[in-house]
Amino acid sequence: MESQKELVTMAERRLIQKEMSVEFGTKVKHRVIDLDKVVQKIREDRARFAMSPYIEIKPISPDMHKVPSRTSTYQKDPVTGVLYGIPISQDEFGNMRWQKIQIGDNMSLNLDEQNEAKIWAVLRFCPDIKGSPFAAQNPYYEIFDPEAIAKAEMGEVAHMKKAFERIDLIENNPVDMVYFARFLGEEIRENASVDIVTNTLLRFAKNRPEEFNRRWDSKVRSFGERFATAVFLGIIIQDVDKGYVYQNIPLGQSEEEALRLLSKDHNIMSSLNDKIEQEDKVIKQMKEELAFRESKKEKISEDLKTKKKEKAETVKEEF
Repeated sequence: MESQKELVTMAERRLIQKEMSVEFGTKVKHRVIDLDKVVQKIREDRARFAMSPYIEIKPISPDMHKVPSRTSTYQKDPVTGVLYGIPISQDEFGNMRWQKIQIGDNMSLNLDEQNEAKIWAVLRFCPDIKGSPFAAQNPYYEIFDPEAIAKAEMGEVAHMKKAFERIDLIENNPVDMVYFARFLGEEIRENASVDIVTNTLLRFAKNRPEEFNRRWDSKVRSFGERFATAVFLGIIIQDVDKGYVYQNIPLGQSEEEALRLLSKDHNIMSSLNDKIEQEDKVIKQMKEELAFRESKKEKISEDLKTKKKEKAETVKEEF
């Protein structure tokens, strides 16, 4: 969505001043944007990023009782002195006449059309539009790029799909599930079941898929998981003066420092793992739950086999 960034950077404004502007007028010379060159650059930039030629301009907060209508003519750049508009003529006193651009309730532009591309090249500087370098404090319109939005949503769905697939990899391993959930910053209570922890991971993957995958791919993930678990269990405490402390051993003032030390000191890491295994009731409980589920499945399977065998013997006796 283009409304989330500046529509024209200072670097581009300087480039327009230097290479994409012309003198206009006979009585008085004005430095005016060269729309043909600017349109060409806009098209080249969008082609490089595989963006569609379609732009939509909509009110930020539509008023159902009022049809918005704003008119744009030109803007003067206070830094470069270039005039951004579509010039028509100049009167005998040197005053410029500009094409009026009417912005209604919903304006769609196709940048493959030369005239519409020129309109877009000018409207990027309109104070009524969010993202303009000269935008008013409360701009009325914002820019929507449908294809850019679609690409962003597709990217989010791809992250979500990957996150869900990763949950499938650990759904039968309570240690991995609980450790990673805590590494994500989720609180896993003592009465948590397998379903609760799985749902916690699924919810995080749905709401923040990119962060889920970033944490999963972290180089310090294994240490981060143990650190987060130890902090949650109170095995590692945070002291105001000493920072993070394990059994009177200072690990560092910040999480980053603590993880760096844990990754280098195997003795502390081994001791920490033993302590977690002793005190982590959630994992013990989940292991028991999964073991019970597995035994239940085996019993059902055995019962089915027995029933099939009995049925087969009954059929045999009948014949």
